[in-house]
Amino acid sequence: MTDRFPKGSVVRRVNLEPAIMFGAGRALLLQLAHEAVAQGVEEHSDFKGNPFKRLLGTLEAMYAVVYGSEELARGVGRRIQWIHTFVVGPTYSANDPANLMWVHATLADTALRCYTELVGPLSPADAETYYQEMTRVAEVFGVPRDQQPATLAEFEAYVDEQIAAMDVTAVGRDLASFILDPKLPFGLHLPLRPLLAAQRMLTLGALPAPIRSQLGAAWDARAQRRYDRARRLVRTAFRVTPRALRVTGPRLQGVFLLWLAERHVRQFDERQAARAAQAAA
Repeated sequence: MTDRFPKGSVVRRVNLEPAIMFGAGRALLLQLAHEAVAQGVEEHSDFKGNPFKRLLGTLEAMYAVVYGSEELARGVGRRIQWIHTFVVGPTYSANDPANLMWVHATLADTALRCYTELVGPLSPADAETYYQEMTRVAEVFGVPRDQQPATLAEFEAYVDEQIAAMDVTAVGRDLASFILDPKLPFGLHLPLRPLLAAQRMLTLGALPAPIRSQLGAAWDARAQRRYDRARRLVRTAFRVTPRALRVTGPRLQGVFLLWLAERHVRQFDERQAARAAQAAA
């Protein structure tokens, strides 16, 4: 089976970097800052019981589309778009391309930001190529190409405009608290408090100031200095570690994510076939 993206493509190189995961909290909070996305999450998920389940599902789907076959990518898109048909309310639909575009934008924008800040600069040509390859990822999830910005520059302008216009709702702020101050199963948030505090600081520091302010998060010059120091340490650690060693973990994790995606698509297709047979009977 042919890979959707060939080995050596920019999107495969960038998305494999573990530095991207340092932006996971940022991407989730930017999604929840969008009124329609937050409302859909509130009414159609168990986000509060397991705030990281959405992230794990996103990782699985993204990895499958970027590193899997064309056939698997189509299956993942088919399954997710079907799931989204049930995520509707009076003022939103999860399959609305505008809502899907924003969710996709938080991932692409965050990945570019984390890579260039923590791993190294991308040439203008590579940055543009990465964006264009990511537009093909967005198409899988239901965003037609003609409803996406044409170039990286237009995409960056779109992100800035969206952030400037956002008015975080009470629902968004409530959901965000489960990312910034999570309560983990078995009380694990207690012994992991120092790590969670670091995660909170890195997440808040990476957010655009208007969104951070609307979330009501305390942030001052001292917090900014702590964030800048931490970011420099993380950047140094990534840049002195050989890439082959850096990406070993993500590669191993990717084997599991591909297996999981293939399993989910197979089960979905079997259920769809059973539904069709039952309807025809």
